[in-house]
Amino acid sequence: MCEKYFKEIRSYLKDKPTILHLVNEDFAIDNTVVDSKLVALKKKIVEVASQQPYWGEEVPARWILLERELMRLKAAGIKVIRRTLLEAFNQAEDVPISREELDLFLKFQNDIGTILYFSLEVLKDKIVLVPQWMIDALKSLITAEMFVLRNVPAVAKKWDMFNKSGQLSPELIDAIWTKETYPDLHDNKEHILLLMEHLNIIARPRSFSEDGSEIKVENYFLAPCMLKEKTPERVLFPKPDTEMKSSSSILCYNFVDKFLPSPIFHRLLATCVSRWPIAQRKSENQIFCGCCIFRLDPHHELTVLFKEYIIFVQVIRFGTTEKTPSFELCINVKEFITKTLTNIIGYLGHSFKFEMSVQCPKYLGYRVDCLIPLTDLQGNEDFSCDLHDDIHVFRTQDVLRFWFQEEEPSDAGSSAAAMLSAPTSDTDRFMCIAHLLVDVGSRVLRQLLRHHTVTSTCTLDQYLAKHRNTINSLKRFFNQSQMDIMFPPNGVSTDLDNYDITLLSAIFQNIVPTLSQQEKDMIKRLREERNKLYGHANSCQISANDFQTYCKDISLTLTGLSQKCGDTAFEAEILHETQCTQISAIPAGSNLDILNIWCGRMQNVEGVLQDMRVRLQALEAREMSSGSES
Repeated sequence: MCEKYFKEIRSYLKDKPTILHLVNEDFAIDNTVVDSKLVALKKKIVEVASQQPYWGEEVPARWILLERELMRLKAAGIKVIRRTLLEAFNQAEDVPISREELDLFLKFQNDIGTILYFSLEVLKDKIVLVPQWMIDALKSLITAEMFVLRNVPAVAKKWDMFNKSGQLSPELIDAIWTKETYPDLHDNKEHILLLMEHLNIIARPRSFSEDGSEIKVENYFLAPCMLKEKTPERVLFPKPDTEMKSSSSILCYNFVDKFLPSPIFHRLLATCVSRWPIAQRKSENQIFCGCCIFRLDPHHELTVLFKEYIIFVQVIRFGTTEKTPSFELCINVKEFITKTLTNIIGYLGHSFKFEMSVQCPKYLGYRVDCLIPLTDLQGNEDFSCDLHDDIHVFRTQDVLRFWFQEEEPSDAGSSAAAMLSAPTSDTDRFMCIAHLLVDVGSRVLRQLLRHHTVTSTCTLDQYLAKHRNTINSLKRFFNQSQMDIMFPPNGVSTDLDNYDITLLSAIFQNIVPTLSQQEKDMIKRLREERNKLYGHANSCQISANDFQTYCKDISLTLTGLSQKCGDTAFEAEILHETQCTQISAIPAGSNLDILNIWCGRMQNVEGVLQDMRVRLQALEAREMSSGSES
């Protein structure tokens, strides 16, 4: 019987993205008895957990006492404490940790999910010891229908509104979280609501004032996870543009594993709700299950829609004075949504990756089968789309101009390649890859080293001094110039900006014991890519096909390492830069001049070598000729 159910489940999921996240084994557990299969299930959970990137990471031994104190408080049924209480416990220890290290300890505990704590000014005073409590708080609102009908019928309509449209009023919260029913929630109501806002579980909507001159904050919350109304056909399949309406191309965030959990979209929606007013039709908010239309300004609306594993974004302009939506507005929307998605994924600790695409302009509406990756449009004036029965051609500039800023004003004949400054020659492609390895790679490794020194509660100078004997015993790994960088002869502090990939790799390889195996593997891959492409290059050119392969492999390594740096903003920055490098030229501020000189020298060397080969062949031919004559 169990096999039948498991077969049905797997058959149902076989063509769905979720299948990628199933393990091979099936576990049929009987909850009514003490089932021996629970042991096997627990063993499997530990096995899967041990494959997670954070598994095996070392933490300072002095944190154990504070961890035990948190566990003791949890066991006593305490759900939230003030930070000052934990600070008092810390000071009572024989060797208390510093305030800075306590911040790091709390951040680490938050990251691994044992507590909820954020250093924001409005949240830093309290520590939630039981993260599940936040779920219970939301659950208490969702399941409160009978409680409301029996005890506070006056707010029954407000509960109906919350249940149908996700609109959560302060009156409903006060009616449910009373001192008698939920004393802990009642006493910490403000902090819980602030946490829910920070976690993008709920959001305070914005709206334009009556005269449209300013945006005001509404006096209620919106919970996107409660939305039930389906997106209407008029939104899914909009009418063509007219003289009064013009639309941007459709920008798509395509999740590469073909899997996008709805909570990620809900959090994105909550963040957007707190930034832009929700558009209205006949006084009704245009927010639905999986979609929302926002009013960006009196003339522009934004549609954000979620379908399967893709998030669609489109800006629409209404009016007769302008023929197209504002490019600046479109770019701002793209940057905000890209950064928000990256931060949400980074906070959740998942390895979800997304690629940016555009939808083929032939079709109206939002379709998952008509996506064109930005990299496919790179360097082309026109693009031949074969996603349909008949091939059709469109100008790449017509779909890209909304989302990417032109470097310089261009005439009507300028190409999308110029707009994106895309690398079109083999030498340009080589320089883009070198930029990833030299500029971005060095920055990532520096940030990672900075993170490990902070974790060890010391400065870089102190960290290196602590390992000076080890470094001296490994001088075959460090030349004199590198030693001078680490230990400046004039006694000044070492400057991390002077550390290149070679030196950083040697440091990580030999004197960073807190490095996880996954970090070691990624650093090794980065070093090997650098050696293969840059350090041992015999040509400064890369073909278009090789460029995409190199870009993908190096970008995955860099973004993976950036996730280990403990800084979501830095992680978002690296993700953005690696994505931009795949579709555009080297950004300002990189070592472009150095790379140009290096490539020029490489070409000169190749010319000299070729000349030497010709002369050598002529000399050998002459010797052979003279030998035959004798």
